Formats: sequence, C-alpha cells, structure tokens
Amino acid sequence: MSAGWSGQHVRDVRITPHRQRLKQSYSAVFRVSAAGLACWFASSLCFASMAVTRTPGKSQLARQISFEDAWKPSGHSRFCCLIYATQNGWKLPILFEELQFPYDWCLVDFAKNEQKSSEFLKINPNGRIPALIDRERNVAVAESGAILEYICETLNSNLLPTKETNLEKHLQCKQWLYWQVSALGPMMGQSMYFNRIAATKGEVDSFSIARFGKEAERCLQMLDDQLCDSKGPFLLGEEVSAVDVACFAYAASAYWACVDISHMKKLQAWLQHLHERPSFKTGLTIPFARPAFFGPPWATEADIEAEIGANAAQFTIPEKK
Repeated sequence: MSAGWSGQHVRDVRITPHRQRLKQSYSAVFRVSAAGLACWFASSLCFASMAVTRTPGKSQLARQISFEDAWKPSGHSRFCCLIYATQNGWKLPILFEELQFPYDWCLVDFAKNEQKSSEFLKINPNGRIPALIDRERNVAVAESGAILEYICETLNSNLLPTKETNLEKHLQCKQWLYWQVSALGPMMGQSMYFNRIAATKGEVDSFSIARFGKEAERCLQMLDDQLCDSKGPFLLGEEVSAVDVACFAYAASAYWACVDISHMKKLQAWLQHLHERPSFKTGLTIPFARPAFFGPPWATEADIEAEIGANAAQFTIPEKK
C-alpha cells in the first residue's frame, strides 16, 4: 500500500473493484479520511510520473498525424480521427480495425486541455472527443454515436445494417447505440469520476457514489440480460455489430467504475471474447493503451496504482463555495 495509507482508513474507494461494496450499507462503507487520501494522492502522483508511459499502439491500418494535417488530403485515408485514450475515444479505432479500413488519427491531448482549444471547439463546441474528419466530403462529425453511424453508413457496413437491408436489425442497432450514449456511458462515467477522481482527491460523495454505482450496475445487468437472450456470442446475435463496438470499452471498465460483475457470467464471457478479438485488441492501443481501466488480469497492481494518480491529475475538483 502506498505511503500515508494506514489501517485507520476504513475504505479504499480507489483501488479495489468494490466487490464488497454492493453487499454493505452505503452509510457505513464510505467513511474515508480526506487527509489520508490527500497524502496517498501526493505519493501516487510522484509514482505515476515515473511509471505511466503513453506509447502509441501499432496497427497496419492506422497512421498518426498532427492536428494541422487533419484536414489535408491524404493518400492513406479519407478519414482522420481526433481522439484520446478513453472509452469514447477507443470506439473509432476499434470500428476501423473491425472494418479493416485505413484511418489517420490525431491525439487530442487532455494533459494540455486541447479538447477545449479554439481549433477543436470549431469541430465540437461541446469540447469532447472523439471527432471525425471526412476529407473527401470536407465535413466533420462529433459525438461518438453519430460518428459510428456515419462511418457505417458511409462505408455501407453491415455492422449497422440499413433499413432497406434489414429493418429489424437496423432498429435494434439504433436503439442500443442510443442507449449506450444516453445511459451506459454517462452512468459508468459518473461512477468512475466519483470513485476514481473525486474520491482520490479527498472529495468523497457517498450519495453520488451509491447512486451512480447502482445505475452503472443496472446498465451492465441489462447487457448481461441481452447477451442471455442473444442467439449468438454478440449483443445482437451471431455477428459483431456497431453496438458491440459502442458498449465494449465502457463495459470492460467495470473495474474502474467499481462495479461488481462477478455474477454476470454472460457479460464476462463477452468481454473476454472481445478482449481477445484482434480488432478490439488493437483498437484499445490507439492512441495508447490504458489497461488499468480494465483491472486484472489485463493490468498489474503497478499499472493500476500509476494510472490512478495520472488519471486524477487531469481533473480539477471545483472549489466549494
């Protein structure tokens, strides 16, 4: 355990996957010493600065370019992905790897707050990644769900069938895609924030941790139920779809969101299957890998300790008035 963290601190809300949290009373679980957390955080940042490396993954389909070149015509690909290594950012590389379609990518560096730069805000006023540039049509698309739709429709991919080719599958894909961006993503994101960022900085909000933890668990249970009903190994049957691409990185981050999925056997099998699928495996390394989000066995304790500090350091907790 890191220096400054002693037995007097009842609950470590940062490192463990909260496997016991769901079985205990929320009123008792989150009694954490802010001073202890602050001391731990300082030592973790020092450790993280030495241990966290951000090495771009390797893919025969992918090419890294600068933001200045994002709009320039390229002989490599018509598309340029503006991304960072997050659950939303990985969706685009995974999709292109699955489609076996070449793509350029540009790192939008959160450490430099580049997602809030005037240049990026012209593409997405919301200041969030990912974004996609289609040089052939000279257009940009923001919001991950809209981007996945645009790519599949533009390339006429069966990962999101058209209404004409398969109306039922088309509607299923749209339903689950919109559910991911409106429910699974936000609930998992909030659970990760309050457990891994706010709490790490000594701001423990037990109500928010409990609320978003329950909602995140409910959403993951929906995926497990859907997989139980599916007629194949994927969410919508025998073939992988845009829905699997959209949901995977968030569901795979149950560890980071501190949600216990040990009883969700179908979900665990689906995650294992996709972790081993070459397109998903490669896509998770573009722009770089962050295995700590997925916990053991994909990450070591050293990976996790380092990522906790590095991840939290990217965020500022609003001051209380």
